[in-house]
Amino acid sequence: MPRRSFRRLLLAIMAATFAMFAGAVSPASADQGDKQGWSLGSDPRKRVFLRFVPANDGPRVLVLGCLRDVDSFIVLSEQDIGIGHGQAATLTLTNGAARFVVEGKFEGDGAGVGRPGFASEIDADGKALQQIRPKLIPVLEGKGPLVLSVGSTSRELPVAGLAKPLSGFKSVCFGQR
Repeated sequence: MPRRSFRRLLLAIMAATFAMFAGAVSPASADQGDKQGWSLGSDPRKRVFLRFVPANDGPRVLVLGCLRDVDSFIVLSEQDIGIGHGQAATLTLTNGAARFVVEGKFEGDGAGVGRPGFASEIDADGKALQQIRPKLIPVLEGKGPLVLSVGSTSRELPVAGLAKPLSGFKSVCFGQR
């Protein structure tokens, strides 16, 4: 299978997996049951999703997904950034001087979770995860606030409530296999 087709298939599988672990029944109700704030979803296959939702049942403004079983790291942000479907975009997370940047694209259906948004998928075996860790973790562990920028759109995310879900995320994503 050509690499591009495989990546699209993998992204679709990841989106379906994300929806399943987030409690979604269908794309239209993808956020049903999400509680406000930071949360963690995981499964026995060594998949973990750290997400921030600004209001109960609201959009998943930030999702960091580590799929250790398929060597993949995903970054999703459900928000309309005013660009066309399939167009390249950059997502940046900052916290003080710490900065994490990832390239992706705008998806009209938020990579299958029901809302438009940014989607990025990174091939991430153990070695690649160890390169992601020193860029991402200082941003998430800073005093805050976190600033999430996608394209020309920026918003602040609180760090309150992040410590416990982040601990679980780090353990599964960056711990030993």
